[in-house]
Amino acid sequence: MKLRTFLTAIVIAIFGLTTLNSCTTKQGAIRQMQNLAYDLRDNSSYYTIRDWENAAERFGDIRKKMTKFQYTPTERRQIGEIEGQCARYMVQGIKNGAIGGILGVGNEIRGILDALGIKY
Repeated sequence: MKLRTFLTAIVIAIFGLTTLNSCTTKQGAIRQMQNLAYDLRDNSSYYTIRDWENAAERFGDIRKKMTKFQYTPTERRQIGEIEGQCARYMVQGIKNGAIGGILGVGNEIRGILDALGIKY
């Protein structure tokens, strides 16, 4: 009888850890997008060409990671707001000419904005 109780406790613990881990990863993707938005807000005026390339790549990687999870409507709204912040800072960078003359990076960021349905 004690063995059965012990095995049940182990199964419950494994299930609990798996559930906790998936939530952490799901929320981790949102946090990564928020950190990118903060970085764009605080540092994009100092970005080099390579920094803009990295930012665009990070944005795409995070969005790809987010597609692996099921989000609630509230979480989706939060994600949309954060992505909108990222897009706004990218548009500001383009309009300020920091990357406007660099066709490769400018077009990549324009592609991201087009995919988000954002007019620039």
